Amino acid sequence: MNLEQRLTELAITLPASAAPGAQYAPGVVHQGLAWIAGQLPRDGDRVLVSGKLGREVSIEDAKMGARAALIRALAALRDTVGDLRRIDKILRLNVYVNSTEDFSQQSAVADGASSLIYELFGPEQGRHARTSVGVAQLPRNAAVELDIVVALEN
Repeated sequence: MNLEQRLTELAITLPASAAPGAQYAPGVVHQGLAWIAGQLPRDGDRVLVSGKLGREVSIEDAKMGARAALIRALAALRDTVGDLRRIDKILRLNVYVNSTEDFSQQSAVADGASSLIYELFGPEQGRHARTSVGVAQLPRNAAVELDIVVALEN
C-alpha cells in the first residue's frame, strides 16, 4: 500500500508539522513503534473546531475536527520517521473530546478519525484499537485532540 498515493487519491495534503508547544517531541520512535503526540484540529495556528460537545459544537463538526487532527498526526508521523512508506499499521488511536458532563457520544466523534484510517489503509491494515473519552477542557479550547501509536516496518 502506497500511503502517499492514497492521500493524493483522496485529495489530502499533509501540512507542515506543528512545533511542540512545550518540552516534548511531536513523535518518538522506540523498538519499531512510533508514538505521535496529541494533535489538535488545526490549520497553521488556527484551531478549526473549538468549544464543547453537548453545548456549542455538533457531532458532525467534531468528526471533521477528528479527521483534521488525524491528518496533522500523519504529518507529525512523516516528519518523525522520514518516510510514510515505513508505516506498517496504525495500532492505536486515542481521542479526547472536550465535552459537557452529560455528553456521551465521544465514540461518534472518534469515528471521524477512524473512518479516515480505514479509507487510507483499507479494512485489514486500517483495523486499530481505539479509546475515546470526554474531558473537561483541551488546549486552545479545541473540541478534539488525538494521538496515535504506529507499527513501523524494519
